[in-house]
Amino acid sequence: MIKNLIFDLDGTLATTHQDIISSLNHALSFMNIKKKINKKIFINSANKGSKYMIMQITKLGNKKINKINKLFLNHYKNNICVKSKIKKNLESFLKYSRRKKIKLFVSTNKSEKNAKILLKKLKILKYFKFVIGYDTFQYKKPDPKHLKYLQKKFPFKKDETIMIGDSEIDFKLAKKFNIRFIFVRNGYTNKSSLEKLSEHHFSNYTKLIKILKKLN
Repeated sequence: MIKNLIFDLDGTLATTHQDIISSLNHALSFMNIKKKINKKIFINSANKGSKYMIMQITKLGNKKINKINKLFLNHYKNNICVKSKIKKNLESFLKYSRRKKIKLFVSTNKSEKNAKILLKKLKILKYFKFVIGYDTFQYKKPDPKHLKYLQKKFPFKKDETIMIGDSEIDFKLAKKFNIRFIFVRNGYTNKSSLEKLSEHHFSNYTKLIKILKKLN
């Protein structure tokens, strides 16, 4: 019986790349850098963080990269949900989970504050029991320690828990923590191999309902 689901955020629960790219390019433009980040660059670098993306496109030193990243974060927190939207049929799935009393959690490498702001603006924060950011327990994905802390806070059995995400980082986290993994096909990754490695995969949340019914 599946009683707990742990979700990645960007690319899994919501399509967020437009707002992130817009804020990154705003920061680059402010620093008079003509190069721009596009969706292809974002997908290839998203799981490595904003600093890595800035470094890849600018080839600047750490001091300037940190300055650009700070400008990005300041702009992004005020423009976090301009074009971002939840995935198709997600809300129907969230209501289904509530009826079935499945506990939902979020595990993201966003800051906890930004993750909660985004989820609130998307009007889905109320469905999640707890949100973990990179700064919640001082451990980032794929380090499984932050899920160990979550398990202490909300005791759950691993065989009743599934990690759901769109990246290799999410897959590695699930593997290290010894829980099942379900792959979101229409997220931010080029890793088609994850379809083969994951027990199940989907691109529409109505499919996830069917998967859970089979598992339960």
